[in-house]
Amino acid sequence: MLSLCGPALAAEVLLLHSGPGPTPWNQRLAAGLIEGLGSAASVRQAFLQATGTDEDAYDDVYRHLSEALAGDAPEAVVTEGPVAFAFARKYLNLFPDAPVIFCAMARPDPEALSECGNCTGLSAASAVRESVDLIFAMRPETRLVVAIADRTPESARLMDRVDQAMRPYLDRAQIMFPGFEAGDDRGLDLHELGTTLASVPSTGAVLFLGFAEDRDGNPVSDEDLAALIRERAASPVYLLSDAVFGSGAVGGWMLSAKGVGADAARVVLKVLRGGNVREMLPRSTQPVLRFDGTALARFGLKAPDKAEVVNPPAGKVEERPVLPATGLAWAAGLAAMAALIALLRRRYRA
Repeated sequence: MLSLCGPALAAEVLLLHSGPGPTPWNQRLAAGLIEGLGSAASVRQAFLQATGTDEDAYDDVYRHLSEALAGDAPEAVVTEGPVAFAFARKYLNLFPDAPVIFCAMARPDPEALSECGNCTGLSAASAVRESVDLIFAMRPETRLVVAIADRTPESARLMDRVDQAMRPYLDRAQIMFPGFEAGDDRGLDLHELGTTLASVPSTGAVLFLGFAEDRDGNPVSDEDLAALIRERAASPVYLLSDAVFGSGAVGGWMLSAKGVGADAARVVLKVLRGGNVREMLPRSTQPVLRFDGTALARFGLKAPDKAEVVNPPAGKVEERPVLPATGLAWAAGLAAMAALIALLRRRYRA
């Protein structure tokens, strides 16, 4: 039910993950934390592998973690994600006097911070407006932005921000939220997500807001999402997080897992040097502008000046068709765009 790993040295930091086990993203975050701390402290990782979502399931996790710690409380606790932060708030007696530092989540409301007491943290800053502006700066002829989201409250907030960010461009482009349109508001499953990625035309772009679960509430792994993007995406995919970066998405303004860990390390170091966590106001981890060079080449795009570009193309980049094999046609002009959007919407209602 719980994995606990890492050597025990003089000063110890517990990195508490919201998920049940290691993923490429949370291990990059752990690497950023470990590298940032250097020799100042060791890091132990714990994963909240609960058998369900009710309180009893997490009571079992509490018992296992209590046994694993064996009364040896860490000097600081870093929680990755909202589930881990909620767990730490509920079971503060596991970490007496240890400050709790949240990260990789939206800023908690003041009441939650007050309940935690000895807490501060790093909220995840999502560059929604910057990402929308980036899409049109890199390709002004864009006529459709398809925003991919799940049914979580955070995705709902991000979709509202996309709506606002798109207002300056509505005279030349349209925004679509598959699974959240009028008459089609059930959300997406993985099959429909793949169909959507394959159906976006050459003058469209995808803004990937996040997809942690399907419309039935089943968790979706980063590996599954990366495979879908790699195999089905017919137009540029922009990301808000680097969780699936390297899948063929072009990138963009992304929250870096390693950057989150490095920022958390800086807060922990202040604590270990005697800083009072109650006097440390929560701040944001800022996204970085990073691109996949091979993906850029595939879509004929050029990164903005001063952006980081990784994975440069080796030789000629294979260009797959940008229209789906189902026969969707695309012609320039708003009339054709309206017809395409109507076709996509009818497909999801069917």
